Amino acid sequence: MPLRKLDEEEMKKVIALAEAMREKGRDKYKLGYALLYLQERNKMLEDVRKKAEYYVRFGMGEKELSNLRLALEKMHELDVAGTEDSSFFASE
Repeated sequence: MPLRKLDEEEMKKVIALAEAMREKGRDKYKLGYALLYLQERNKMLEDVRKKAEYYVRFGMGEKELSNLRLALEKMHELDVAGTEDSSFFASE
């Protein structure tokens, strides 16, 4: 069963709690960190979705394609920045 989307007020409360957990060093299981990370990632994915939708629906021009590519590049950089040395896979 899909979960319902939190309304804006509920989301503000849980984000504030997550930030407080992190600031007070009470995030033993990294739940606050996970929530804040996923919120940021969700914002970026929403940006990609909007740009992709615009690109597909309205003419597929170069500017729109560039905007979509930049949004995808941001997502890629976030994924790569979170990984360790890329030479890790070279030894396989």
